Amino acid sequence: MTTSSTRESVAARAAADGVATEEPVVRLEDVHKSFGDNLVLNGIDLSVATGEVLVVIGPSGSGKSTLLRCVNLLEPIQRGRIFFEGEEITKKGVNLPALRQRIGIVFQQF
Repeated sequence: MTTSSTRESVAARAAADGVATEEPVVRLEDVHKSFGDNLVLNGIDLSVATGEVLVVIGPSGSGKSTLLRCVNLLEPIQRGRIFFEGEEITKKGVNLPALRQRIGIVFQQF
């Protein structure tokens, strides 16, 4: 199954369940993150719809955990924007403790 057909089937199931799917629950725009000279995330764009299941797979050191930590703002990004439920969470003044109570992330061995 392709990514687009997976997204379409998730959207169709969510619509059938009466869940609005217009606005992604999580959206990343041009996210960049580096540690010193090591560029880990380079212009990441990502949208996750309500009800969609997303698996991040890659070799050790490819940025999987860093990506997830950035979504929860456990790791600051150098450039780009992150949205959660339509609200930009990377802007100044966001209540991080309240935000983190609404975002759950499971790490395999962290």
